[in-house]
Amino acid sequence: MKINVFGRKKTLVATAKRQLLKALNYRDIAAINSLIEDWQRILGVEKLTDLIINEVMIECDSDSHSWFCQIFLGQAQYEQMEEKAQSNVFQILVSNYLEPGKDFSSGPDRSIIISDRAKQVLLSQVPQEHQAAFESQLESSPVLDPVTTIEQLLGCAFFTNLTEIAIQQMELLSNSQAAAYLGVLLAGLVSRHPQLQDVDFPTRFIANALQELSQERAMAILNDPETNPQFDEIIIFGHLLAAMGDKEYHRIAEEEGGISLNQLKKLDLVWCGERRLSEMVAMMEKWHQNNCNGLRPATLT
Repeated sequence: MKINVFGRKKTLVATAKRQLLKALNYRDIAAINSLIEDWQRILGVEKLTDLIINEVMIECDSDSHSWFCQIFLGQAQYEQMEEKAQSNVFQILVSNYLEPGKDFSSGPDRSIIISDRAKQVLLSQVPQEHQAAFESQLESSPVLDPVTTIEQLLGCAFFTNLTEIAIQQMELLSNSQAAAYLGVLLAGLVSRHPQLQDVDFPTRFIANALQELSQERAMAILNDPETNPQFDEIIIFGHLLAAMGDKEYHRIAEEEGGISLNQLKKLDLVWCGERRLSEMVAMMEKWHQNNCNGLRPATLT
């Protein structure tokens, strides 16, 4: 008897799914509303919601998915959902060591352009039974414009803000200091995101940073003889955080402030010195865990 009940429920779910997919493909609002009302009484709100989210919305085509969300969520909420979804996808790709601008990028209308490698990473996050439907909605294309992609990932005009900061620094620093500042800053950015070199970003950044100086002074900075420039990284960290919109960027150089774990995580998204900042983050998290557990942290040398 239990088997019959289970079989009947399975048949009801399959019927509801088939009817909803058909109404969705025809963009039939009246039919969808009627089906939702009817199947709520039969399956219950929780079961029907789970069916729509985890099966109907995954198996319908991307246009039907967007249409449904816009109609039933409203445009504003739909756009928020799209932004959050894109951010989540970016985070998944970054956490799997894929590079923005190289492996994935933002396209028009919040679309995402991904490489074949990124496509495989995303597919690995989807249950096996849904991979075929999900793959049909993904399009692999060559990824361009790493500057735009990185700014999309950060959610701010990072490079524009950083250029303005660099312009101000050129006015304040001596020629040798200005050359060292640009050298250390750009080395860290390119080390973290090598694809910036492919689009000649360092040359363009330097040209923009020097644009308000006299030709004589700009040439003096460009021709600085130092081959191994050194500059206080804490100052650079503050400028990077300021360019990302961090409200506490000024505190990292203060004795009572210092750089926080969250700020280190932000910096690791854009900059890399002799070793990845993520290594420092990992050590700090390990120290914090040991400290909270009452253990004495190991000495770092």
